[in-house]
Amino acid sequence: MLFSVKSVCVVFCKVLKDEMSQLNDKLTRLDNVAGQLSAELDPAAAVCVTDSKRTLDCCADKLQSRLQQLCAQLESTMDEHAKFVEKCRVIDTFLKTLSTDSNRPSTVSIPLVQQSISVVKEEREKINKMEPELAILNELGQALSLADDDVSKLAELNDRWDASRRGKDEELRQLEQRLEQLDAFSEQCHQWTEFVDNAAAELHQLPTVCSYDSLLQQQHKIEVA
Repeated sequence: MLFSVKSVCVVFCKVLKDEMSQLNDKLTRLDNVAGQLSAELDPAAAVCVTDSKRTLDCCADKLQSRLQQLCAQLESTMDEHAKFVEKCRVIDTFLKTLSTDSNRPSTVSIPLVQQSISVVKEEREKINKMEPELAILNELGQALSLADDDVSKLAELNDRWDASRRGKDEELRQLEQRLEQLDAFSEQCHQWTEFVDNAAAELHQLPTVCSYDSLLQQQHKIEVA
């Protein structure tokens, strides 16, 4: 659309207020004319003029009341649209604050993985806390007659929100899986280190073999035993 909802509402409000102002001016002039006529006419004719003026005033009051209602509705629409625009800004700003480090799940450092898990969990919690703001935005969008650009903006924000939420869930799943793998690998390394250390200690306790004769002597001792 060429015009925003706010600009259209502002124009219509101005038109309605101008119409009410012109109507009041015309009624004031007509009231003056009726007063002059009543003074110049005989009583019976003056009563007819007064009755006609009263009927016209009644119609004018109804019209003015209707114009005031329309103006109030337009002003309310402007307020609701202003809220819609502000909520869009809040959601857009929030989504831009979410981190997008795609390399986090590939790290092989257990402390870094644990730190990344904490960061992603905090951001996922922030998304949960902001859900009511998005709900309010969508409610405003349903209640208002949005322009095409506002409809597109709302759809874009919802798509980005869903993508961010799914992305954080997937990132958290990958990080927790990586931490589990690293813990298992670390445990295996610990077991193999103990095995190597024990084997080295046992080898260290064996007698030193320096020559063929000493090897024969060692074999003889074993055979005698």
